[in-house]
Amino acid sequence: MSESRALTVRSRSETIAQRSVSSLCALALALQIGCFSYLPVQSTPPVPAQQVSVVLNDRGRVLLGDRVGASVDRIDGKVVSRQNGAIVLDVYRVTDLRGNTATWTGERVSIPEEAVIGYRARKISKFKTLLLVGTIAFAIIASLGNTLNLFGDPATDRPGDGPSPS
Repeated sequence: MSESRALTVRSRSETIAQRSVSSLCALALALQIGCFSYLPVQSTPPVPAQQVSVVLNDRGRVLLGDRVGASVDRIDGKVVSRQNGAIVLDVYRVTDLRGNTATWTGERVSIPEEAVIGYRARKISKFKTLLLVGTIAFAIIASLGNTLNLFGDPATDRPGDGPSPS
């Protein structure tokens, strides 16, 4: 009977630990996406190889509507070059005026400078990155603590349980 109870307690604690670790890993994945932030809109064109969000004006929405979709507000991508009054991007995401996003796979798009309100440079967020690292470290410690029995097993570490007679 006590062996059955010990297995039940262990199974519950392992289940709780697994759920906690799974939740922390899901949170870590969500934070990974958020490790970057965008600077406020700037009018200075970005340099090649920089990750930017290009904010379009009304004229830009009309000019690029057939290539990137109607009602596009922002185009996110990596700057390839600036040539002939246009900025060339390898696009990875497009956001419309309603906030809906579409993921792209690096298609190259040329955006005329007359179609642009401004540029938002992408930079790494130290706070979000530290939060992500802390979450991952906590998840690893929690899972190792359960696996290696670092925190003890409540079913076997009760006071008063002496050796069982053989």
